[in-house]
Amino acid sequence: MDLKSFSDRLLLAFQEMDLSETIAKSYNLENSSMSYKQGHNLLDQSMWDHIRTGVEACLALLSHLESVGFHPPEEELKVALIAFVLHDLHKDSAVEKKASSEYALSLEELERVAEELCRKVGTGLPPAAFLRAAGVSNFSPKLGDLGSLSNQYSWTGIRDWVKLMDQTASIIGIAECMEHQTIHSLEEKLRRVLPPKLTENLRIVYHRVQEMRGMVTTQLHNGMALLMKRYGYFPWLRFGDGTLYITFAGGELPDKDSLMEELTRLFFRSIKEADQVDWEKLFNRATLQCQTLAFLVNQTPGEFAWMFHELFMKPSSGSKTFPDKNFTASQLAAYGAGDLGELYRVFGVDPSFDEEFREKWFYTSRYLAALQRLIQRLEKISAVDALLQLADFLGLPGEDIANRVPGSLHSNNKRFDGAIWLAYRFLEGAEVDGKPARHLPIEDWRVAVRKKAAKFLDGKITPEKMMEIVDEELKIREDLQGYFREQLIVSWETARSLNLLDTKELLKKKTRSQKRICNLCNRKILSGSEPKVKAQVIQDNVNVFSNRILPKGWEPGKRGDVAALHWCGVCFFEFVLRQVFSMDSFSGGDQSRQIYLFAFPSFQITEEGLLDLQDDLKNFFGTIYVHRRGKVNHVWQDPWVEKQEALRKHLHDHFQLYSEYFEQEMEERGRPPSIGDVLKASPPGNVLLFTYDCYSSSLDRTREEAWLKALSAALSLHKLYGFRLWLTEKPFLMMSDVREVRYAIQLDAPPYKVARLLEVPERRGTTDFVVPIRQVNDLLNRLACIWEIHQTVNPLDFSKPTDKNVSSVLHQLDVHPMAGAHFFKRRLTEHSYVTDTFLRACRRIDQMRGGMEMELAREIALASLKLYKPDISQEGRAHRYENLFRLAVKGIKEGREKSEICGLLFKRLERLAKQPSGYVPRVEEKAIQEFVDLIYDRFYIDVCGGNIAKLNQRQNQLADGIFFETHLERLKEIRERQSAKNQTNGREPV
Repeated sequence: MDLKSFSDRLLLAFQEMDLSETIAKSYNLENSSMSYKQGHNLLDQSMWDHIRTGVEACLALLSHLESVGFHPPEEELKVALIAFVLHDLHKDSAVEKKASSEYALSLEELERVAEELCRKVGTGLPPAAFLRAAGVSNFSPKLGDLGSLSNQYSWTGIRDWVKLMDQTASIIGIAECMEHQTIHSLEEKLRRVLPPKLTENLRIVYHRVQEMRGMVTTQLHNGMALLMKRYGYFPWLRFGDGTLYITFAGGELPDKDSLMEELTRLFFRSIKEADQVDWEKLFNRATLQCQTLAFLVNQTPGEFAWMFHELFMKPSSGSKTFPDKNFTASQLAAYGAGDLGELYRVFGVDPSFDEEFREKWFYTSRYLAALQRLIQRLEKISAVDALLQLADFLGLPGEDIANRVPGSLHSNNKRFDGAIWLAYRFLEGAEVDGKPARHLPIEDWRVAVRKKAAKFLDGKITPEKMMEIVDEELKIREDLQGYFREQLIVSWETARSLNLLDTKELLKKKTRSQKRICNLCNRKILSGSEPKVKAQVIQDNVNVFSNRILPKGWEPGKRGDVAALHWCGVCFFEFVLRQVFSMDSFSGGDQSRQIYLFAFPSFQITEEGLLDLQDDLKNFFGTIYVHRRGKVNHVWQDPWVEKQEALRKHLHDHFQLYSEYFEQEMEERGRPPSIGDVLKASPPGNVLLFTYDCYSSSLDRTREEAWLKALSAALSLHKLYGFRLWLTEKPFLMMSDVREVRYAIQLDAPPYKVARLLEVPERRGTTDFVVPIRQVNDLLNRLACIWEIHQTVNPLDFSKPTDKNVSSVLHQLDVHPMAGAHFFKRRLTEHSYVTDTFLRACRRIDQMRGGMEMELAREIALASLKLYKPDISQEGRAHRYENLFRLAVKGIKEGREKSEICGLLFKRLERLAKQPSGYVPRVEEKAIQEFVDLIYDRFYIDVCGGNIAKLNQRQNQLADGIFFETHLERLKEIRERQSAKNQTNGREPV
């Protein structure tokens, strides 16, 4: 078995052990191990991720060593991998410790655990004495174990491999490499395990990016890795803030300015190499003009010709009334024509055309108008000159059209009159393969127009010309290079240039016009660039994008009113990249909600790990689907509420199934459903951006629904990949250092009801809205129960497929100590039965939240059942179950003594004994007294403090719990009685 297959099987076997869920590191939380000092500010990392990242770092290094011709002994490396997997065994609370030291594990205990692991992998068992020596520090007295070992292997060398893996898995980020002796320590460990001839030219360098933006940051890290490979440096370990590179050739590296030039070229090439971009993002249909983004994506004549073809061939209702609807009375008057017929005579149009000709004319007119606008922009000429140039290419007369179309209509960017009349002449005179255009099928005509357009643009569209337009309109190249010089730190050249703001600009008095300072990042906006944001980029309320008071004239709620927002080229480019890689919302309406999930690896990721992520996340469209009917027969909450199965596999399958369904629907319909929610991923890198998009153009999507789904998705991604995630509604990460993301999950201003799902600040260890890694499993369980309850009590309405009613479940969790019992009662009141999964979810929620009240409700229910056994049929169920409790509470409200309440109960039981709705066992005075004591002393006096107002407030909540426990107990009794009866009937006669 090769080393890669062996490590895969080893990690899979380790994943099934309880040890894999034990915490290796956590941020400033109590740790039983004395090896970590309190206040060391470690980041959250599970034991599973600690082991996985160490193994992956080792395999990545070995892969690189093979490329330079070095092959270490495979058997020794397998022993090292086993020892590393078990090196933190002392942290498992289930393992018995010997004496007072947690490191002093008995050899028998080590051998027992190692034997279980090796049996699953199918390999021999290493000596337990070595495993213990490999797990302790260099100053431990247990290192004497090495002296008792045979000469079979180089045990000291194997232990050095273990220590190397442990260090690589423990590095928090590049910032640590800058502040401590990390790189020196790594080099020393490498010299211990590798021959001197190989390490004499060993060199470890790094790059670091402190700021986190999103797509720009990801592309920056990926671009640097690609460039460093060209210079012979292997990108060994990637962190959220940079990458460690290693070489055994000691090659020279270029200066930072040269790198910036190459990096900028790679950025623009990454856009070109992106998957198919939605044409609608590249074109403004209202003006028939290309967006600036189109010049980054399309750089050949054929690409522009194909884009126009795809855009205009889509069905449109406008073709049925074309060209009549394009000429109102005022526009006819501008031509000096009384009606459309007269206008037709002026331009020589035969009005007796059929519907197919009308469709061809509509398509051709818009196509020629788009070409006219494009040439006008490329060559900086007037609309008339562009029209004449197009007419000349087509071999058609155009001067009369240019003269007859009024100047006001030529200059109106929402009119394309000249293209309409030129398109008619083109259709009348053109032939394709000897056939007149009028007689061609419309599909063939469209292809002919596309080919003609490509020829027209030949020589006019070049990559250089496209970048010239982009630089002229957006100043992106200059802005990007300035940004790289500011933010990118390389270990061989640490000098940085800063974007210093102009003092005059800062001191300028506030006026209606904004200062040339970016609203998002406070960087200086370069002179000559257009600072105003394009309206189509914004997909949220305008005030989300500004941290300062907006100037006069801005009206809240108007999405198109973006004149107040001034962005620098880098911030604009960030949203350009999000559009290119489909990270924007499917619907930009006010009803949509989009939550951004910024993900950071824990702690590092290798090249091979990145490739695995790319396979997993390519064309990734996930979701949190919770309904047990409908489009996907696979619900997110299953492992917690129904069947225990491999959690990571379930989550992976859940996202994969929905992604396949979504892609199939996109292929069939050509667009996503009009209402839905989808989790999307950016291209993988040192950091990733996910978006959870609850979109709709007509239905309101609530914040609670979007946040709860995004939180469920974030916890799932943490479990799958070990990411630490920051959740926010802001599309821009407002932090200066990625080390600020310390916990497994951090939430930026979540809705109140969602925030209440987290543990109390005392247990979280902070007042921030965070989920420490120790609380991830509990929160996953809680969310699963919430979704199961929601999908039961609020079934999906397929005509309005949203989950906004989950807010009612969250509300009950906040105000009701036994919310599970509340929903159980509501469900049973309306239906005759409940599913086992719903029952388990209700019970778990109550166990999490109910506490003392739930226990009291059970005691009262059992005491009530000693007096009265109600029937479980649906009609009147709540009244029967709560009969005696409500009567006792009524007596308390009336101010009766306990003895009087006992008398009321005795009389009620006498009446119930005569009714068919249940039966009354033999009434005992002692049982009645115990029942009254429970309600009077335990509930009224202890819980309500003897306060009638509190009794009124809490009686219904306790009644829900009594209903819940009474029904389950009665159901249990009936089933046991039925089972006993079946067993009796099944016996053979003696």
